[in-house]
Amino acid sequence: MLVAATLVTVTTLLLVVFGTLNYRRRHREEWSRLTRVTNAQTTELAVALAVPVWNIDRAQIEKILDSQAEVQPIEGIVVQAAGKTHARVRDAQRRFVPSNGTFPTAGLLHADSPIVFEREQIGTVRVFTTPAFVQQMLRDELIRTVQTILTVDLLLIFVVSLVLWRIVLRPLKEIERYAGGVSAGGHESAAAVVAGPTAELENLRVSIETMVRLLDDRYVELRESENRFRTIFESVNDAIFIADADGTVLDVNARMCEMFGYTREEALTANIGVPGIGEALAGNEQIFEWQARRRDGRLFWTEISTRVATIDGKACVIFVVRDIDQRKEMERELRRRERMSAMGTLVAGVAHEVRNPLFGMTALLDAFANALATPALARFSDNLREQVRRITDLTRDLLQYGTPVTITLVPGSLRELLDEVVKFHADAASGSKVTLSNTIGTSLPPTPMDRVRMRQVFDNLIDNALQHSPPNGTITIAAREVVHGGRSWLDCTVEDEGKGFREGDLDRVFEPFFTRRERGTGLGMSIVQRIVEEHAGRVTAANRSEGGAVITVRLPVAQ
Repeated sequence: MLVAATLVTVTTLLLVVFGTLNYRRRHREEWSRLTRVTNAQTTELAVALAVPVWNIDRAQIEKILDSQAEVQPIEGIVVQAAGKTHARVRDAQRRFVPSNGTFPTAGLLHADSPIVFEREQIGTVRVFTTPAFVQQMLRDELIRTVQTILTVDLLLIFVVSLVLWRIVLRPLKEIERYAGGVSAGGHESAAAVVAGPTAELENLRVSIETMVRLLDDRYVELRESENRFRTIFESVNDAIFIADADGTVLDVNARMCEMFGYTREEALTANIGVPGIGEALAGNEQIFEWQARRRDGRLFWTEISTRVATIDGKACVIFVVRDIDQRKEMERELRRRERMSAMGTLVAGVAHEVRNPLFGMTALLDAFANALATPALARFSDNLREQVRRITDLTRDLLQYGTPVTITLVPGSLRELLDEVVKFHADAASGSKVTLSNTIGTSLPPTPMDRVRMRQVFDNLIDNALQHSPPNGTITIAAREVVHGGRSWLDCTVEDEGKGFREGDLDRVFEPFFTRRERGTGLGMSIVQRIVEEHAGRVTAANRSEGGAVITVRLPVAQ
């Protein structure tokens, strides 16, 4: 008992010291990790809320806040923007419910981040996280440590007692019994004394196997933990890869291979060239935007956050990559629409001011019609009337472009509408010796549209195609149903066999006042784009591989 008590006391003290040091280390690490996660979550929310707050899109702001309900450590979120407070807080059942922004914050961690759009602060977001999960995890680990110490103590007592009994006490008792028998004149056998050490070795073997089984159970637990980490690593939506200080890729997940177009083997040997390794290793973990290059050479915008970790004894950087190319495209589209809206307001004002003097000029020409009908002035009169007509057409287009589009959407048949448009332009096509080919089938689903405005779109497109088609050419009108972004759309194309667009003009086709056509105003295609966008659609221009131009109008299918 003295030997066992001494060994247990020393072992317990050592395990308590090491357990205490490990507990404090884990406490610092988990607290630091919770702080970093809170800061990163706040920064990501500020980035995600920038566009909705700028647009005062309260529904989208509420939707983004509700999406954080799955992040259990978050106890509350408060967004201050545009003079209004948007907030979410956990109730007694830990449901994420709306709040007025006032709730108990004692004992919670919090982080603030400004909401910035185009370098201008437009609001703030504050995220509160609870340390309860970290504290619970540390309590569980402390309990496991105490249980481990007790298990080791009991096992040590059992092993020491058994070893001493087998090796020392039982042989001594046998010797004592044998000596007592001899002293009494008996003839006691000494066989039991000889068998003692062999039995003890067997017990020692059993004790070692018991400890090995305990270690095996711990190994299985570690393997299961590693498998769970690998499952999470492979299933997240964000691309993740791990690189060392030299930029060598050590590991990638499936999303990384999908995003960059590499196989796993290619990704581990590719030079991705991502920046920020030195900054991350220096302790400056950061979030930044980076234009990455896919395996096929195409560039796309990403958002990268970095974390430092120690793997196999050396410092490595974990990169979390998000594809924000669509967000960048939305930002560019938003800026374009703002610019077009401002231009529309300007041209509408100019057209309104020009219209009145133009009416006066037309009235004067009518008043002097007889005086200008002489042979000497007739040529000048006709030329003057032609110029007035051109100014009148330009003024009409300017007013139409600058006036806000008002539409009433009703589900309708695109096939029926295009049949009317083709019949209307049949005489003009025949006069130009151009064939109009309508290849649209009868099985297309309806699309929500303002029939008058959509008629204007296809009138303009077919007029343009007729003006650029050569004699004996063909204009083909086609449509088909496609699925894009998880939604059904109708893609309607108008193709001609003319010269097509110049390569440098493709990005400017829908700009106001841009035209290569003599006597054109450059507003027709801009008006087409505005009407299609008001129908929640999109219009694009391209060249056919066999020559000629193709305009594609994408419209949503009625739900």
